[in-house]
Amino acid sequence: MELANITKERLVEAQKNGYTAIITKYNSNPLDPIWIFEKVKKDQFFQFSENLQDTYQLCYQISEAIDTVEEYPFIGKVTLPD
Repeated sequence: MELANITKERLVEAQKNGYTAIITKYNSNPLDPIWIFEKVKKDQFFQFSENLQDTYQLCYQISEAIDTVEEYPFIGKVTLPD
């Protein structure tokens, strides 16, 4: 696995590879978080996101992140899958 800056291109690439969500790594530094791509079914996304809030993790749909990354850039790095 490698760490890379989050860019619109990285998000599009992840989406093409079947990933649907981007979440902060557990115990990630909130000022410099590390993000992880996850595959979450659309009908399970809301519950998945709600469960992560209990551990202070953030979760976004990749499709939403692609649309907003230029206006509200993510802070930190993303862990790219092997």
